[in-house]
Amino acid sequence: MKEIAGIVLLASLLVMPMAKAENPTHLQQLKDTNACVGCDLQDADLQNLNLERVNLENANLINTKLQGVNLSGANLKGANLVNADLDGVILSNANLEGAQMRGVLMKKANLEGANLRGADLTLHDGERANLEGANLKNSDLTGAYLRGIKLKEANLQGANLSATDFSLDYPNNTTAKMALNIATAPIPLIYPGAVLGLIGEFVIPEVSALHADVSYANLEGANLQNANLQDINLEEANLQDANLQNANLHFAYLVNTNLSNADLTAAKLTEINMGGANLSNANLQEANLNSSYLVGANFSNANLTSAQLTEIDMQKVDFNHANLQGAMLVDSNLNQANLCGAIMPDGSTSQVGCTAINLID
Repeated sequence: MKEIAGIVLLASLLVMPMAKAENPTHLQQLKDTNACVGCDLQDADLQNLNLERVNLENANLINTKLQGVNLSGANLKGANLVNADLDGVILSNANLEGAQMRGVLMKKANLEGANLRGADLTLHDGERANLEGANLKNSDLTGAYLRGIKLKEANLQGANLSATDFSLDYPNNTTAKMALNIATAPIPLIYPGAVLGLIGEFVIPEVSALHADVSYANLEGANLQNANLQDINLEEANLQDANLQNANLHFAYLVNTNLSNADLTAAKLTEINMGGANLSNANLQEANLNSSYLVGANFSNANLTSAQLTEIDMQKVDFNHANLQGAMLVDSNLNQANLCGAIMPDGSTSQVGCTAINLID
Protein backbone atom coordinates (compact mmCIF):
# COMPACT_ATOMS: atom_id res chain seq x y z
CA MET A 1 0.00 0.00 0.00
CA LYS A 2 2.88 2.34 0.85
CA GLU A 3 4.36 1.73 -2.60
CA ILE A 4 1.03 2.57 -4.26
CA ALA A 5 0.66 5.74 -2.14
CA GLY A 6 4.18 6.76 -3.10
CA ILE A 7 3.46 6.25 -6.80
CA VAL A 8 0.26 8.31 -6.53
CA LEU A 9 2.12 11.11 -4.73
CA LEU A 10 4.89 11.11 -7.33
CA ALA A 11 2.36 11.18 -10.18
CA SER A 12 0.51 14.11 -8.59
CA LEU A 13 3.75 16.06 -8.23
CA LEU A 14 4.61 15.43 -11.87
CA VAL A 15 1.31 16.84 -13.11
CA MET A 16 1.23 19.84 -10.73
CA PRO A 17 1.65 23.16 -12.61
CA MET A 18 5.03 24.69 -11.99
CA ALA A 19 5.16 28.33 -10.92
CA LYS A 20 6.16 30.55 -13.80
CA ALA A 21 9.22 32.76 -13.22
CA GLU A 22 11.35 35.08 -15.30
CA ASN A 23 14.21 33.71 -17.39
CA PRO A 24 17.34 34.57 -15.31
CA THR A 25 19.46 34.92 -18.44
CA HIS A 26 17.00 37.39 -19.91
CA LEU A 27 16.83 39.31 -16.63
CA GLN A 28 20.61 39.64 -16.53
CA GLN A 29 20.66 40.76 -20.18
CA LEU A 30 18.15 43.48 -19.30
CA LYS A 31 20.28 44.67 -16.39
CA ASP A 32 23.48 44.66 -18.47
CA THR A 33 22.23 46.21 -21.71
CA ASN A 34 18.93 47.98 -20.91
CA ALA A 35 17.41 45.99 -23.77
CA CYS A 36 15.77 42.61 -24.07
CA VAL A 37 13.64 42.29 -27.19
CA GLY A 38 11.18 39.40 -26.99
CA CYS A 39 12.48 38.34 -23.58
CA ASP A 40 10.57 36.33 -20.99
CA LEU A 41 10.33 38.42 -17.82
CA GLN A 42 7.04 37.09 -16.53
CA ASP A 43 6.54 37.60 -12.77
CA ALA A 44 9.83 39.51 -12.53
CA ASP A 45 10.33 42.21 -9.89
CA LEU A 46 11.81 45.17 -11.77
CA GLN A 47 10.99 47.87 -9.23
CA ASN A 48 14.56 48.86 -8.44
CA LEU A 49 15.82 49.13 -12.01
CA ASN A 50 16.35 52.29 -14.05
CA LEU A 51 14.59 51.45 -17.30
CA GLU A 52 14.58 54.83 -18.99
CA ARG A 53 14.60 54.33 -22.79
CA VAL A 54 14.69 50.55 -22.32
CA ASN A 55 13.90 48.36 -25.33
CA LEU A 56 11.42 45.62 -24.35
CA GLU A 57 9.63 45.24 -27.64
CA ASN A 58 7.46 42.09 -27.74
CA ALA A 59 8.67 41.13 -24.26
CA ASN A 60 6.63 38.93 -21.92
CA LEU A 61 5.94 41.13 -18.88
CA ILE A 62 2.90 39.32 -17.51
CA ASN A 63 2.46 39.97 -13.76
CA THR A 64 5.69 41.95 -13.57
CA LYS A 65 6.19 44.44 -10.73
CA LEU A 66 7.10 47.87 -12.07
CA GLN A 67 5.62 50.25 -9.48
CA GLY A 68 7.14 53.72 -9.71
CA VAL A 69 9.75 52.67 -12.30
CA ASN A 70 11.04 55.25 -14.79
CA LEU A 71 10.16 53.91 -18.25
CA SER A 72 10.14 57.25 -20.02
CA GLY A 73 10.95 56.90 -23.70
CA ALA A 74 10.78 53.09 -23.39
CA ASN A 75 9.96 50.85 -26.33
CA LEU A 76 7.24 48.44 -25.21
CA LYS A 77 5.71 47.92 -28.62
CA GLY A 78 3.79 44.64 -28.70
CA ALA A 79 4.79 43.81 -25.12
CA ASN A 80 2.52 41.63 -22.99
CA LEU A 81 1.77 43.52 -19.77
CA VAL A 82 -1.34 41.60 -18.73
CA ASN A 83 -1.97 42.03 -14.98
CA ALA A 84 1.31 43.89 -14.56
CA ASP A 85 1.61 46.36 -11.67
CA LEU A 86 2.66 49.78 -12.99
CA ASP A 87 1.18 52.04 -10.33
CA GLY A 88 2.96 55.39 -10.37
CA VAL A 89 5.15 54.39 -13.31
CA ILE A 90 6.65 57.01 -15.62
CA LEU A 91 5.90 56.16 -19.26
CA SER A 92 6.08 59.62 -20.79
CA ASN A 93 6.79 59.44 -24.53
CA ALA A 94 6.92 55.65 -24.31
CA ASN A 95 5.90 53.43 -27.22
CA LEU A 96 3.15 50.98 -26.18
CA GLU A 97 1.70 50.44 -29.63
CA GLY A 98 -0.20 47.16 -29.81
CA ALA A 99 0.71 46.27 -26.22
CA GLN A 100 -1.43 43.75 -24.32
CA MET A 101 -2.44 45.60 -21.14
CA ARG A 102 -5.54 43.79 -19.92
CA GLY A 103 -6.03 44.05 -16.17
CA VAL A 104 -2.99 46.31 -15.78
CA LEU A 105 -2.65 48.54 -12.70
CA MET A 106 -1.51 52.06 -13.59
CA LYS A 107 -2.91 54.37 -10.94
CA LYS A 108 -1.40 57.87 -11.15
CA ALA A 109 0.95 56.74 -13.91
CA ASN A 110 2.50 59.37 -16.18
CA LEU A 111 1.82 58.54 -19.84
CA GLU A 112 2.10 62.04 -21.25
CA GLY A 113 2.84 61.88 -24.96
CA ALA A 114 2.84 58.07 -24.94
CA ASN A 115 1.89 56.03 -28.02
CA LEU A 116 -0.86 53.53 -27.16
CA ARG A 117 -2.21 53.03 -30.66
CA GLY A 118 -4.07 49.71 -30.83
CA ALA A 119 -3.22 48.81 -27.22
CA ASP A 120 -5.60 46.39 -25.50
CA LEU A 121 -6.72 47.48 -22.01
CA THR A 122 -9.95 45.50 -21.81
CA LEU A 123 -11.33 43.45 -18.95
CA HIS A 124 -9.29 40.34 -18.12
CA ASP A 125 -10.52 37.59 -15.79
CA GLY A 126 -12.84 40.14 -14.20
CA GLU A 127 -9.98 42.59 -13.61
CA ARG A 128 -10.18 46.08 -15.11
CA ALA A 129 -7.26 48.14 -16.31
CA ASN A 130 -6.92 50.86 -13.69
CA LEU A 131 -5.49 54.21 -14.79
CA GLU A 132 -7.24 56.39 -12.21
CA GLY A 133 -5.55 59.76 -11.93
CA ALA A 134 -3.11 58.90 -14.73
CA ASN A 135 -1.60 61.62 -16.93
CA LEU A 136 -2.33 60.85 -20.59
CA LYS A 137 -2.02 64.40 -21.86
CA ASN A 138 -1.41 64.49 -25.63
CA SER A 139 -1.12 60.70 -25.73
CA ASP A 140 -2.16 58.71 -28.80
CA LEU A 141 -4.73 55.97 -28.10
CA THR A 142 -6.04 55.66 -31.65
CA GLY A 143 -7.94 52.40 -32.05
CA ALA A 144 -7.18 51.26 -28.48
CA TYR A 145 -9.47 48.75 -26.75
CA LEU A 146 -10.55 50.31 -23.45
CA ARG A 147 -13.57 48.23 -22.43
CA GLY A 148 -14.28 48.53 -18.71
CA ILE A 149 -11.22 50.72 -18.10
CA LYS A 150 -10.93 52.96 -15.04
CA LEU A 151 -9.82 56.47 -15.98
CA LYS A 152 -11.45 58.40 -13.17
CA GLU A 153 -9.83 61.82 -12.69
CA ALA A 154 -7.30 61.05 -15.43
CA ASN A 155 -5.83 63.84 -17.56
CA LEU A 156 -6.50 63.17 -21.25
CA GLN A 157 -6.24 66.75 -22.42
CA GLY A 158 -5.44 66.86 -26.12
CA ALA A 159 -5.30 63.06 -26.34
CA ASN A 160 -6.13 61.26 -29.58
CA LEU A 161 -8.81 58.67 -28.84
CA SER A 162 -10.25 58.37 -32.32
CA ALA A 163 -11.80 54.98 -33.13
CA THR A 164 -11.25 53.75 -29.55
CA ASP A 165 -13.62 51.18 -28.04
CA PHE A 166 -14.89 51.89 -24.51
CA SER A 167 -18.03 49.80 -24.88
CA LEU A 168 -19.03 47.33 -22.21
CA ASP A 169 -18.08 43.81 -23.28
CA TYR A 170 -21.29 42.33 -21.96
CA PRO A 171 -23.90 42.06 -24.75
CA ASN A 172 -26.76 41.26 -22.37
CA ASN A 173 -26.15 44.23 -20.05
CA THR A 174 -29.24 46.32 -19.39
CA THR A 175 -28.17 48.17 -16.24
CA ALA A 176 -27.96 51.63 -17.77
CA LYS A 177 -30.70 51.20 -20.35
CA MET A 178 -33.68 53.50 -20.03
CA ALA A 179 -37.19 52.10 -19.97
CA LEU A 180 -39.90 54.22 -21.56
CA ASN A 181 -43.50 53.30 -20.67
CA ILE A 182 -45.88 55.24 -22.87
CA ALA A 183 -48.53 57.03 -20.82
CA THR A 184 -51.76 58.63 -21.94
CA ALA A 185 -51.41 62.15 -20.51
CA PRO A 186 -50.99 64.74 -23.29
CA ILE A 187 -48.18 67.29 -23.25
CA PRO A 188 -49.29 70.92 -23.38
CA LEU A 189 -48.05 72.82 -26.42
CA ILE A 190 -45.17 74.98 -25.27
CA TYR A 191 -44.63 77.01 -28.42
CA PRO A 192 -46.79 77.61 -31.47
CA GLY A 193 -46.53 74.88 -34.07
CA ALA A 194 -44.77 72.43 -31.76
CA VAL A 195 -44.76 68.81 -32.89
CA LEU A 196 -45.54 67.21 -29.55
CA GLY A 197 -47.65 64.15 -28.87
CA LEU A 198 -47.81 61.87 -25.88
CA ILE A 199 -45.01 61.44 -23.40
CA GLY A 200 -44.23 58.44 -21.23
CA GLU A 201 -42.74 57.92 -17.82
CA PHE A 202 -38.97 58.23 -17.99
CA VAL A 203 -36.78 55.97 -15.92
CA ILE A 204 -33.50 57.80 -15.41
CA PRO A 205 -30.57 55.68 -16.62
CA GLU A 206 -27.93 54.99 -13.99
CA VAL A 207 -24.30 54.02 -14.31
CA SER A 208 -23.12 50.43 -13.88
CA ALA A 209 -20.06 49.43 -11.87
CA LEU A 210 -18.80 47.52 -14.91
CA HIS A 211 -18.81 50.42 -17.34
CA ALA A 212 -15.65 52.17 -18.44
CA ASP A 213 -15.20 54.84 -15.77
CA VAL A 214 -13.88 58.14 -17.12
CA SER A 215 -15.74 60.29 -14.60
CA TYR A 216 -14.16 63.59 -13.52
CA ALA A 217 -11.46 63.13 -16.17
CA ASN A 218 -10.03 66.00 -18.20
CA LEU A 219 -10.62 65.38 -21.93
CA GLU A 220 -10.44 69.00 -23.04
CA GLY A 221 -9.68 69.17 -26.74
CA ALA A 222 -9.44 65.38 -27.00
CA ASN A 223 -10.12 63.67 -30.33
CA LEU A 224 -12.83 61.02 -29.92
CA GLN A 225 -13.98 60.97 -33.51
CA ASN A 226 -15.65 57.65 -34.44
CA ALA A 227 -15.00 56.35 -30.91
CA ASN A 228 -17.24 53.67 -29.40
CA LEU A 229 -18.20 55.13 -26.03
CA GLN A 230 -21.26 52.97 -25.42
CA ASP A 231 -22.05 52.49 -21.72
CA ILE A 232 -19.23 54.84 -20.65
CA ASN A 233 -19.37 56.84 -17.42
CA LEU A 234 -18.35 60.44 -18.11
CA GLU A 235 -19.96 62.03 -15.07
CA GLU A 236 -18.60 65.55 -14.53
CA ALA A 237 -15.83 64.93 -17.06
CA ASN A 238 -14.43 67.90 -18.97
CA LEU A 239 -14.92 67.46 -22.73
CA GLN A 240 -14.76 71.12 -23.65
CA ASP A 241 -13.71 71.59 -27.29
CA ALA A 242 -13.55 67.80 -27.74
CA ASN A 243 -14.12 66.20 -31.15
CA LEU A 244 -16.88 63.58 -30.89
CA GLN A 245 -17.96 63.49 -34.52
CA ASN A 246 -19.79 60.24 -35.31
CA ALA A 247 -19.03 58.94 -31.81
CA ASN A 248 -21.29 56.28 -30.29
CA LEU A 249 -22.44 57.28 -26.79
CA HIS A 250 -25.46 54.96 -26.61
CA PHE A 251 -26.42 54.30 -22.95
CA ALA A 252 -23.65 56.67 -21.77
CA TYR A 253 -23.78 58.45 -18.41
CA LEU A 254 -23.09 62.18 -18.88
CA VAL A 255 -24.53 63.78 -15.76
CA ASN A 256 -23.09 67.28 -15.26
CA THR A 257 -20.55 66.65 -18.02
CA ASN A 258 -18.93 69.68 -19.68
CA LEU A 259 -19.36 69.46 -23.46
CA SER A 260 -19.26 73.16 -24.20
CA ASN A 261 -17.94 73.94 -27.68
CA ALA A 262 -17.67 70.21 -28.37
CA ASP A 263 -18.26 68.85 -31.87
CA LEU A 264 -20.93 66.13 -31.69
CA THR A 265 -21.88 66.18 -35.35
CA ALA A 266 -23.85 63.02 -36.22
CA ALA A 267 -23.04 61.55 -32.80
CA LYS A 268 -25.24 58.79 -31.35
CA LEU A 269 -26.53 60.02 -27.98
CA THR A 270 -29.53 57.72 -27.61
CA GLU A 271 -30.93 56.55 -24.26
CA ILE A 272 -28.37 58.48 -22.22
CA ASN A 273 -28.53 60.38 -18.96
CA MET A 274 -27.31 63.92 -19.66
CA GLY A 275 -29.01 65.65 -16.75
CA GLY A 276 -27.37 68.98 -15.94
CA ALA A 277 -24.77 68.65 -18.71
CA ASN A 278 -23.29 71.76 -20.33
CA LEU A 279 -23.54 71.73 -24.14
CA SER A 280 -23.47 75.47 -24.68
CA ASN A 281 -22.11 76.40 -28.13
CA ALA A 282 -21.78 72.70 -28.98
CA ASN A 283 -22.32 71.42 -32.51
CA LEU A 284 -24.98 68.68 -32.50
CA GLN A 285 -25.95 68.89 -36.14
CA GLU A 286 -27.70 65.66 -37.19
CA ALA A 287 -27.00 64.13 -33.77
CA ASN A 288 -29.41 61.48 -32.47
CA LEU A 289 -30.60 62.09 -28.90
CA ASN A 290 -33.75 59.96 -29.02
CA SER A 291 -35.16 58.56 -25.77
CA SER A 292 -32.65 60.39 -23.58
CA TYR A 293 -32.90 62.21 -20.25
CA LEU A 294 -31.77 65.84 -20.58
CA VAL A 295 -33.44 67.55 -17.62
CA GLY A 296 -31.59 70.73 -16.66
CA ALA A 297 -29.05 70.50 -19.51
CA ASN A 298 -27.65 73.66 -21.09
CA PHE A 299 -27.92 73.87 -24.90
CA SER A 300 -27.66 77.64 -25.17
CA ASN A 301 -26.31 78.77 -28.56
CA ALA A 302 -25.92 75.12 -29.57
CA ASN A 303 -26.36 73.96 -33.15
CA LEU A 304 -29.06 71.27 -33.21
CA THR A 305 -30.08 71.56 -36.84
CA SER A 306 -31.66 68.35 -38.14
CA ALA A 307 -31.05 66.65 -34.78
CA GLN A 308 -33.26 63.77 -33.60
CA LEU A 309 -34.99 64.74 -30.33
CA THR A 310 -37.81 62.20 -30.10
CA GLU A 311 -39.25 60.87 -26.81
CA ILE A 312 -36.96 62.97 -24.62
CA ASP A 313 -37.47 64.49 -21.19
CA MET A 314 -36.17 68.05 -21.67
CA GLN A 315 -37.78 69.76 -18.72
CA LYS A 316 -35.99 72.96 -17.66
CA VAL A 317 -33.50 72.61 -20.53
CA ASP A 318 -31.88 75.87 -21.64
CA PHE A 319 -32.22 76.28 -25.43
CA ASN A 320 -31.53 80.01 -25.29
CA HIS A 321 -30.65 81.09 -28.88
CA ALA A 322 -30.08 77.48 -29.92
CA ASN A 323 -30.64 76.47 -33.55
CA LEU A 324 -33.27 73.72 -33.78
CA GLN A 325 -34.15 74.22 -37.41
CA GLY A 326 -35.20 70.94 -39.00
CA ALA A 327 -34.94 69.07 -35.69
CA MET A 328 -37.46 66.34 -34.84
CA LEU A 329 -39.24 67.11 -31.55
CA VAL A 330 -41.82 64.32 -31.47
CA ASP A 331 -43.21 63.10 -28.11
CA SER A 332 -40.72 65.17 -26.11
CA ASN A 333 -41.35 67.04 -22.86
CA LEU A 334 -40.28 70.69 -23.03
CA ASN A 335 -42.09 71.77 -19.88
CA GLN A 336 -40.41 74.87 -18.37
CA ALA A 337 -37.70 74.79 -21.05
CA ASN A 338 -36.12 78.11 -22.00
CA LEU A 339 -36.54 78.62 -25.75
CA CYS A 340 -35.90 82.35 -25.81
CA GLY A 341 -34.44 83.34 -29.17
CA ALA A 342 -34.21 79.74 -30.31
CA ILE A 343 -34.73 78.97 -33.98
CA MET A 344 -37.48 76.37 -34.04
CA PRO A 345 -37.83 73.39 -36.41
CA ASP A 346 -40.08 75.41 -38.73
CA GLY A 347 -37.59 78.29 -38.90
CA SER A 348 -39.51 80.61 -36.58
CA THR A 349 -37.87 82.33 -33.61
CA SER A 350 -39.31 81.42 -30.23
CA GLN A 351 -40.01 83.87 -27.43
CA VAL A 352 -40.92 81.18 -24.90
CA GLY A 353 -38.97 81.81 -21.73
CA CYS A 354 -37.99 85.36 -22.66
CA THR A 355 -38.20 88.01 -19.97
CA ALA A 356 -39.02 91.63 -20.60
CA ILE A 357 -35.31 92.43 -20.61
CA ASN A 358 -34.66 89.69 -23.17
CA LEU A 359 -37.33 91.14 -25.46
CA ILE A 360 -35.87 94.63 -25.20
CA ASP A 361 -32.41 93.27 -26.06
